[in-house]
Amino acid sequence: MKISSNLYETILPMVKTQVESQIKVRDLSHMAVTASPADFNSWEDVRNDLMSEAKRGLKARVEAEIAAAKEGDDLEAMKVAFQGEERDIEHSIDHEVHNFSCTLDIDYNFLSK
Repeated sequence: MKISSNLYETILPMVKTQVESQIKVRDLSHMAVTASPADFNSWEDVRNDLMSEAKRGLKARVEAEIAAAKEGDDLEAMKVAFQGEERDIEHSIDHEVHNFSCTLDIDYNFLSK
């Protein structure tokens, strides 16, 4: 059975209103989820801890190399080389891709307003 477009346009809003009043629907399209570090106050603190841990070995090596340097060694060139390694470490930590997976369970009373 076909109905005219005028009848369809007249009846559709009433049907939508009836369905909406019987079935409560929640629009979750604007819902947001935020992830924060559990063991640190901020993501900057996480970054600082990762940097400190990664640079610990480099700093020990720098101190040993400088202590073992002889008079003729170019300390400035050594420092520049170590600064370059330090920047490489920072770059690798800052640009490492981290994946996060979770399951989000939403429970709401569809009968409430």
